[in-house]
Amino acid sequence: MWQVMVADDEEYLLEAMKKLIDWQSMDCQLTFCARNGKQLLDEVKIRRPDIIITDIKMPLVDGMAIAKYAYENLDHTIVILLTGYADFEYAKEAIHYDVSDYIIKTSMLELLPESIKKAERKLSEIKTSDTAADAELIQKNPDDLVTQVRRYIETNYFKKITLMDIASAVHVNRSYISRVYKSRTGNNLFDDISRYKINKAKELILDGHLIYEVAEQVGFDDVAYFSRVFKKMEGCFPKEYEKKMHTEK
Repeated sequence: MWQVMVADDEEYLLEAMKKLIDWQSMDCQLTFCARNGKQLLDEVKIRRPDIIITDIKMPLVDGMAIAKYAYENLDHTIVILLTGYADFEYAKEAIHYDVSDYIIKTSMLELLPESIKKAERKLSEIKTSDTAADAELIQKNPDDLVTQVRRYIETNYFKKITLMDIASAVHVNRSYISRVYKSRTGNNLFDDISRYKINKAKELILDGHLIYEVAEQVGFDDVAYFSRVFKKMEGCFPKEYEKKMHTEK
């Protein structure tokens, strides 16, 4: 089933999407609902859904920023924007981020099912094109591509790394990179990026750097998110790791 995440700061709209949309009939599973853009973005970074449905105007992080993140980092995620009449023209700007659809909130229940079907068709097309891309990239020596990607990570771990950055550096279409990387290494590309960053972070912690300094030096601009990624990789928070290492010494 396609994994769906939604965000809107209006509770009644979230409840409507939970209770009045028959997700299962559309071969979808609603896996996460957020009241603001930051909650959604944090989950998107970790769980990488197939479909994101988000209001444009929200507290902390707006829908356009989420669409931008998905465009730059998630090659297999479709974004649908919810919009009010007043900001419909603003929504059109998101075409740059390959947004799948715009839905007027007052017509959400009527229009969303068709938008979901449209997103599913796009996802199916992506899968089909990935199969063709695999054959093409085998001819281009994918092992060399993986080596180039790893080299890029090793020399740029100190900053935020996006799929667009990597694609530009290795001169390959961004939609191919993650799939080829996983097919050759068995690992998710962004999991490996996070692993490399966290290993560097552990070295910096042992060298006595403060946690917020460590986060900045391995390319995280949000200490709380850095701590979550660290815990996912190491099973403990950075501060706990620091205390443990000092105790063992």
